[in-house]
Amino acid sequence: MGIENCTIERHSNNLNLTSSSVFLSAFPSSTTSLHLETPRFRTVMTQTEVTATCVVHSAYDAKVSWLLDGKDPTSRTPVNQASSTTQSISSNLTLPSSQWKTLNTITCRAEHRCFNTTQRTSNVNG
Repeated sequence: MGIENCTIERHSNNLNLTSSSVFLSAFPSSTTSLHLETPRFRTVMTQTEVTATCVVHSAYDAKVSWLLDGKDPTSRTPVNQASSTTQSISSNLTLPSSQWKTLNTITCRAEHRCFNTTQRTSNVNG
């Protein structure tokens, strides 16, 4: 267990109460983990589009973002995020294979105010 300092919002009877509290967490920040899965070489060479998947395991509803060679992808790059449970969030990044072939690194990042930013980077060049 760990101690977390987060803002907690409660909505009850049409009242919005916001307070900053210190509480004992059964899910310390160290339990947040990422799994980054990149497409296989054969897929990159034979398909027109490829998908990378990032799965975040956390007790919190984290925001997942992607970096391509250390930069935010353009707004035209489709990114899908789905939360299957509060402990698992999956995000898919789909790119043309031609763009994937020019990349050096891909990074998946998970952010939430209750834990330190966590990220996983994979070298994808040749």
